[in-house]
Amino acid sequence: MSELNIPKLKIDRPVLIYGIIFSILFSYILFNSVGDRHLYVFFIGLGLGVSLYQAAFGFTGGWRNFIEKRDSKSLRAQIIMLALAVVVFSIFINSKSLIYNGTMIGAIAPVGTSVVIGSFIFGLAMQLGGGCGSGTLFTAGSGNLKMVITLIFFIIGSLIGSYHFEFWTNLPSLGGISLLNIFSKIQTILIQLSLLTLIYIFISKLDFNRNNKITHSDIISNSSHDFIRGPWPLLWGAVSLVFFSFLMLQAAGHPWSVTFAFGLWGAKIASAIGIDVASWSYWQLEYPSTALENSVLADPTTVSNIGIILGALIGSSLSGKISKFSSVNKKLIMAAVLGGLFMGYGARLAFGCNIGALFGGIASGSLHGWVWFLFAFLGSVVGVKLRKYFY
Repeated sequence: MSELNIPKLKIDRPVLIYGIIFSILFSYILFNSVGDRHLYVFFIGLGLGVSLYQAAFGFTGGWRNFIEKRDSKSLRAQIIMLALAVVVFSIFINSKSLIYNGTMIGAIAPVGTSVVIGSFIFGLAMQLGGGCGSGTLFTAGSGNLKMVITLIFFIIGSLIGSYHFEFWTNLPSLGGISLLNIFSKIQTILIQLSLLTLIYIFISKLDFNRNNKITHSDIISNSSHDFIRGPWPLLWGAVSLVFFSFLMLQAAGHPWSVTFAFGLWGAKIASAIGIDVASWSYWQLEYPSTALENSVLADPTTVSNIGIILGALIGSSLSGKISKFSSVNKKLIMAAVLGGLFMGYGARLAFGCNIGALFGGIASGSLHGWVWFLFAFLGSVVGVKLRKYFY
């Protein structure tokens, strides 16, 4: 039976209604307790969640498909997404926001030992856990039990990583290197687009050599796409993620990030049970200490993550493919535990995950984003080989 003859699944109306009602209630709480700026961030998070789910836009599966089969479709879509983000972000970073009275800053982090090791650990672990930073959120939001377990241990790993943060950051480092501080905006755009073009051509050639054919239209359209019900073509996902990320830059004042909130949630829970998290060096830094002192709803990353979860819930209900909570075997549970734990730890060492470090870093012109990309991919190569022991 062809895809054209496959009947559309029915919209899961009860879950859709639940997602909408909860989103409205959360919006009301945000507006009254924090303010309209965080409300904007929440709405953007909803858009990101729907986009991630409808386009199935995860890094983990796309990298694994390329490593195992040289299927470059998802990886090429990610390169296009990065190219679009580089152009947009390079223009607007270090300028005044259109939404609030402040300057938008890029995701610049040190290029050092911690990034190399942390990104390698993250790349390996995301293949075990079955999802990256954003992938864990949107698949957990769609009801996937294994990814809920991964998310729980992601939080624990992030907290442990913050405890060891001082040790790793004292290792050799070149410091933060921003291309926008070295070159003009136009030069930065041209340099990064040239690198991304070379990568696109290289992976396309490897795909063709292995599979004897390649069609670039596979990321532009598919035979069954539907804007409301999904699935979206990968290009739709790439464009929508750049669009909502640009809005996030305007509303939050910094690029879209995911994993800081996981560490914050863990720190809040640890503090509640009597652990003196505030004495750790990481939580004495200016931004983390402020986040730890304030309400968790005052953290934009927390608000956007909740939006992503609810957006994915709404997207999965529209498609009629909400995951039902079902049992998972011991091997899958172990993979989720190890994957989540080491993703959280690796993300803290590497100053972010595939979103905050790779996407946000490269879009911001930060060299650490490119280092993260390289070593996380190498880690994924190892992770794919280890994956066979769990799946």
